[in-house]
Amino acid sequence: MRRRAFWIAVSFVIMAAVGVRLLYRSPEDAQERMHAEEARAREAIDALASLPPEQQLPLLRKYLSLESPVAVRVAAVDSVARVDAPEARAMLFEALHDYASQVRVRVAEMSSRLPREAASELLISCLIDHDTVVRQTAIMQLQSLRERRAVAPLIELLRDDPNEQTQQMAMSALRAITGRPYYARYTDPPEQRAKARQQWLEWWRDAQREYPAVQPQLYSPKHSMPAPDITLRTLDGETIALRSSPKPLLINFWGTWCGECQSELPDFIRFHNEYGDRVMVVGVAFDEPAGEQGQRKFCAEQGVRYPQALGTERIADAFHLHGVPQTLLIDTQGRIRFWWTGARDFGTLQRALQML
Repeated sequence: MRRRAFWIAVSFVIMAAVGVRLLYRSPEDAQERMHAEEARAREAIDALASLPPEQQLPLLRKYLSLESPVAVRVAAVDSVARVDAPEARAMLFEALHDYASQVRVRVAEMSSRLPREAASELLISCLIDHDTVVRQTAIMQLQSLRERRAVAPLIELLRDDPNEQTQQMAMSALRAITGRPYYARYTDPPEQRAKARQQWLEWWRDAQREYPAVQPQLYSPKHSMPAPDITLRTLDGETIALRSSPKPLLINFWGTWCGECQSELPDFIRFHNEYGDRVMVVGVAFDEPAGEQGQRKFCAEQGVRYPQALGTERIADAFHLHGVPQTLLIDTQGRIRFWWTGARDFGTLQRALQML
């Protein structure tokens, strides 16, 4: 009798454990299901390579739609770039309108698979993109192509883009394309780099007649998606509804422990200082080792004065976050207009706001 009662009790414990697992499985298992769906979609995309282009492209177009996860859209870009057809090239240009930076950067990376004329047109357009990472990706590709039509827009980057790394990359590309010797290493003193930049600008006054005049076409993100219908609660108790904010929202998912997050922090502080009256900047920190107090202390030491919140599983699940830093710009209609994965600079944020 006692043995029977024991096994009945064990059965109840097991059933209770299973019930608890089922009750609390949704956040973790939702992520697992999403990863599994993405893996299946990528396998299906890879399998399309055996089909004729006219059969591949309609299916790939569906995978490029905003209904697909970002990782799937990136995989679709890879496959579209391998198809030698005018329709495929048009799809890549259209993908530059995606709000997700990963998709748009991948288009620039895969441009080398296109015929030279199409690749040059796409990459030259990317040189005037709002996103610094897209610009820098295009510079590297154009340097490999030795594309003479890129000289004029590269000079414009030297003249107008304040990002020092972009300027350095532009000088490297110009040197490779033109054979001119004006150059300074990134580790050289600022005065030496400024001198090299000035040499290029002076050279261009006379040399521009030798190079084709090009007017790049801007492919700005025009596709968007609704932000999750959730409310953030800041460390100071303020609530921020993502779909009904009176000002655009710039949400930076970050962590005080994250080196890449720290590298972009001065740019976000500057953006808040200059545009805080027009945009609400909010930091959402994940996996903080010292919790709220540690986050407050770090922000005080670094001069971060815009609102902060602690990341939760609910927020991570709502945005399908798999890492930081990631940053979103949400308009006053509650739609995600820009989504950057990885660190971004002040220029990227500023140009996005101007487009918004």
